[in-house]
Amino acid sequence: MGLESTSSPAAESAAAYKARKEAWVTGWEGGSMTEATLVTASALTAFILWACIQKYHPKSPAARGLAAGSRQARTKIRYGAASFLLDFCVLVMPMLLGCTLFADYAYLWSFATLVFASVLKSIVGPNDSEVLKREKKRFKWKDSDDDFTADEQDDQDDERQEKKPADDAASSAPSFQEQEPEQDGFRQRKVQRESDHATLQLDDSTVHRRLKPAKLEENPHKIFLSVYRAGMMLLTCIAILAVDFPIFPRRFGKVEVYGTSLMDLGVGSFVFSSGVVSARGYLKKETLPFMKQMTIALRTSIPLLILGLGRYISTKGVDYQEHVTEYGMHWNFFFTLGFLPIFVTLFRSLAGYIRFSILGTAVAVVYQCFLTYGGLENFIQHAPRVDIISMNKEGIFSFAGYLAIFLVGVDVGLYVLPNDPYFFMRKKSNKKKPKKGKLAMILLSLLFLLCLGFTTSYGILRIPVSRQMANLSYFFWVITFNTGYILCFLLAEIAITYNEPSALAIARAQAKANLSTAASSKKNQRPAATVQLPPLSCPPLLEAVNRNGLASFLVANVFTGLVNMTFKTLDIPNTQALCILTAYIAVVSALAWTWQILGWKLKL
Repeated sequence: MGLESTSSPAAESAAAYKARKEAWVTGWEGGSMTEATLVTASALTAFILWACIQKYHPKSPAARGLAAGSRQARTKIRYGAASFLLDFCVLVMPMLLGCTLFADYAYLWSFATLVFASVLKSIVGPNDSEVLKREKKRFKWKDSDDDFTADEQDDQDDERQEKKPADDAASSAPSFQEQEPEQDGFRQRKVQRESDHATLQLDDSTVHRRLKPAKLEENPHKIFLSVYRAGMMLLTCIAILAVDFPIFPRRFGKVEVYGTSLMDLGVGSFVFSSGVVSARGYLKKETLPFMKQMTIALRTSIPLLILGLGRYISTKGVDYQEHVTEYGMHWNFFFTLGFLPIFVTLFRSLAGYIRFSILGTAVAVVYQCFLTYGGLENFIQHAPRVDIISMNKEGIFSFAGYLAIFLVGVDVGLYVLPNDPYFFMRKKSNKKKPKKGKLAMILLSLLFLLCLGFTTSYGILRIPVSRQMANLSYFFWVITFNTGYILCFLLAEIAITYNEPSALAIARAQAKANLSTAASSKKNQRPAATVQLPPLSCPPLLEAVNRNGLASFLVANVFTGLVNMTFKTLDIPNTQALCILTAYIAVVSALAWTWQILGWKLKL
C-alpha cells in the first residue's frame, strides 16, 4: 500500500515525497489477464472505427484525397492537420480513456466503440452496399474469353513469379529497414477501351472498359502489423506516465513479484514486437559472415546501452524515484534491449537447422529449470545485494526470458513479413504465397499451440506468472497474447476490406467525370481514364508512430521525467491528470507525425 501524506503537499519535503512515490509503485499485486486483454482491445476497436469512418464517411480524408486529383494534393490531405486531429481523437484518445477514466468499464468501452462503428456503417454505408449488389457480377476482372476474379489473377501472378530465379525472389523480400508506405496510399488502375470486353456500369450509362488489378507484390507493407505495433507503442507511452497518477488503477501497474497486469504485458509485448520487426534482417538475400553479423549487432546495441547508461546517470543526478526490485540498482530496460541483438546473433547460426520459435521455447524451458531446480528463483528473491550481479539480479537473469520472447517474435516475423511464410526456410519453389485467410490459419494454429503451452505451465505445472523473473508462464502469456492480438488485427483488416464497396462507388463517380470530360475531345475518342481505388491504408498517425517507434519511446521517457519533476503527480485530481496525459500523448504523437512528414527516422 502507498504511504499516506502526513502534511500538506506544499509543506512536504522532497525526500518525503520521493519516498511516497517509491512506495506508490512498490508492492502491487496486479489484476486479471482478462482485464488486461480487454483494455488493450481499445486499440483494436479504435482501428475498426477509424476504418469505418475512412470507408463510409463522404468527408473522410480518404474520400477528400481521392477527389483532390493530384498526388501532391492527396499527400497534403493525408498528412494535414485535419487528418492528424481525426487520427488522434479516434485512435489515441480511446486508448487513453480506456486505461484511465473508463478503466473499470473496459469491456463496455470497447463494445461502445464497435457499436458506434456499426451505426456509422448502417447509416452511411447502405447506398454503397446497394451499388455493390447491383454491380457485383459486372465488377469483375474479365478477359476476352473467361471471367476470373482478382484472387485468381493473384494466383496467375504467383505462377509467373515462381518461374523467376530464387535469387530474384529473395531480393524482392522486405529489407531490415521498415518499408516505405505508398506516398498517396492509393492504387491506380486504368480504364481501357471497349475492345477489352469488360464492363463497368456508370449510373444510367454503360461504359465498356477493363480494370487492371495492381500487383500486390509491389507493396509488402502489412497494415495489420503496423497498426498492431503502433497501438502497443502508444499504450506503452501512455502507461509509463499514467502510472504516476491516481487516475491510473494500481492493478494496471507492474507487479512486484508474481501476478499479471497491463504494464507487465506491455513490457513483454514491446520485446515481442521488436523481434517481429527484426526478422527483416533475416529475410535478406545474402548471408553475412558471423563477424560481420556481430559487427552489425554491436552497432545496434551500443546506442541502446549508452541510452541505458544515460538514464541511470540522469536518475541518480536528479534524485529521481527508483523501483529497485524491478530491474535492480543499476539495470534498466534499455540495457535489456541493448543486449538482445548480440545474443540473438549468437543463435543465428542455428537458424538454418531449427526455427527461432523452438530455440526461444528451449531457452525459456532451460531458464525455468534453473529457476525451479537450480535455486535461481530463491537467489533472485532473497539474496543480499553485495556485488554487481546481486545488485542487478532481477535485470540480469530476467534477460533470459526476454531473449526467449524476442526469438519467438523473430519467428512470427518470418511468417507475417514476407508474402511467402516459407520463404526463410527456402521452400519458395513449391509454395505459393498465402492469401490473408491462409496466413490467419497459420497464426490461429500457432495460437492454439501457445495456449496449450500456457495451460501446461500456468495451470498444470502451476508456475505463477512473474514479469520480474520473466519465467516460463510469463513467456507463454506474452507470446500467446501477442499472436492472438496480431490475428485479431488481421481478421479485422480482412473483414473491413471485404469487397470495398465504398471504394467502388467513389471510383465509379470519378470514372464518370473523367470519361464525360474526355468525350468532347478530338474525334470523340476517349483516352484511358485513371481510376484510383483507395484500399484500406494504415492510419497516417499509426504509420508515423510505427516508423519512429524507438524515437517516440525515447521522447515519452523524457517527457515522463519532466512531468514528474514539474508536478506532484500523486496529488493531482483526475480531471487535471487527464488533461496532462492528453497533452503529453498529443505532443508525442505530433512529434512522430512531424518526423514522418519530414522523412526523419532514428536509425540504430
